[in-house]
Amino acid sequence: MAKISLTVKSESLGFHTHLEVIFPEHDVQNAKVLYLLHGLSDDCTAWGRMTRIYHYAMMHNYIVIMPEVQRSFYSDMAFGSQYLTYVSRELPVLCEKILNIRHVREKTFVAGLSMGGYGAAKIGLSRPDFYNAIASFSGAMDMKYRTEAAKKMEQNPLPETRAILGDVDVYPDKEDLFFLASQVAKMPSKPRMFITCGDKDFLLDDNRRFDAHLQSLNYSHIYKEWEGNHTWDFWEECLPMTFDFFGEPS
Repeated sequence: MAKISLTVKSESLGFHTHLEVIFPEHDVQNAKVLYLLHGLSDDCTAWGRMTRIYHYAMMHNYIVIMPEVQRSFYSDMAFGSQYLTYVSRELPVLCEKILNIRHVREKTFVAGLSMGGYGAAKIGLSRPDFYNAIASFSGAMDMKYRTEAAKKMEQNPLPETRAILGDVDVYPDKEDLFFLASQVAKMPSKPRMFITCGDKDFLLDDNRRFDAHLQSLNYSHIYKEWEGNHTWDFWEECLPMTFDFFGEPS
């Protein structure tokens, strides 16, 4: 396996940006592709620094693409850059050209932690035709609830909220995982979902609500929670289970 650090010019962002790639040295044509997304306080190097992702990529023959998105929540921001378009639309095309890979839905996956768990679900549900499966670890799965609850309590939401959403009174459907899942659940072909959260994680209720919502939709998914917190130790435990899940027949 090889680790590649790239700087690419993004038309949708309007500037150069970084990404990290884990790339197999052999059997590239049969390799699967995983878009692996970082959390709110991290960057595109975090997975490589903090976990054994290199080991799992080598074991399961994956190309792992880790983009940089700042604190954007993988959104097309009202006052900022178009990160959803970049990661879900432009980046795959750039990687196909630069890395000489060809998109095959059955071999394409997206996963992430915390903000990246939300991003993975949003990107996967926004493009159900593109991804075979989605994995979210400790994801911020109910941003609509959190944003509206902060307003009711007259608390300030995350400082990025206004930049992402703009001056709106109603939380946009395109940012709401519950709405997106309801739309995709009606489709004959949809990404499988694997969702995990630690039992002491501050986002546990978000994940339980989203699991209950998927159950109400009869959306095929696996939800797991066990002892753990919002930490790299927990997310390291998620990786082998995720690769096993991705390897299951669709």
